[in-house]
Amino acid sequence: MERIERLARLYPMLIGKMGRLRALVHEGIDLSYNQYKTLLTIADSGACSLGDLARELEVAMSSASQMVERLVGQGLVSREQDAGNRRQVTIRLTSNGEKLIGELQDNLVEGYKRVLKRLPEEDQEDLVQSFETIARILGKLT
Repeated sequence: MERIERLARLYPMLIGKMGRLRALVHEGIDLSYNQYKTLLTIADSGACSLGDLARELEVAMSSASQMVERLVGQGLVSREQDAGNRRQVTIRLTSNGEKLIGELQDNLVEGYKRVLKRLPEEDQEDLVQSFETIARILGKLT
């Protein structure tokens, strides 16, 4: 039981610190986290339906639809009707969306460089290894 209690105490603190780290790294990015996550999800799939997007983001269809609508309005995402099934809509990044994703990825790398400079080399490596371990283990749970 002690392990579970330690995790229960650690998790809120970790989430708070991760939020602050994200704010530092994402400084100057003019997208909400949900918009960024939506763009990355669409980019990873190449093209997807609204239903697939909602499932991947773990949100209601209405929420996914609103997010797509905002991104379409910004010229970052397009919606195309399937010729064979007019009710089926395919969502994909526009060339502006693809360009923005590339720029954001570059900005994130620079942001992490800027933040990690605050730590000694050994702590930087420990942090990256810790994230790799957390990602690997959480991958087993989900």
